[in-house]
Amino acid sequence: MTEKRKICVSSLVLGILGLLFSLIMPVAAYSISIPGLVLGVSKKKNKNYNSKAGIALNILAIVIAAVNSVLGVAMTIKMYASNSKDSKSIQLNCKI
Repeated sequence: MTEKRKICVSSLVLGILGLLFSLIMPVAAYSISIPGLVLGVSKKKNKNYNSKAGIALNILAIVIAAVNSVLGVAMTIKMYASNSKDSKSIQLNCKI
């Protein structure tokens, strides 16, 4: 197996792993997909289908991880906002 082909296959494998981790742990997906994207883009001149598929999978994994991160932050903010309102009403009820 030539060196160019190994890099294209590694980009494809990192893209698949990035997709798996993008739903579970977005931070891990970033650390997997960004190097995979760099490897795929560096060998894009090769006209290899593994390179194109690796680039596409890595971009998709980064996008899904970003959406997952934003939704996680939004849910956390909403949870803390609702907890602070509930705790204030509980404190008011205790004072009465």
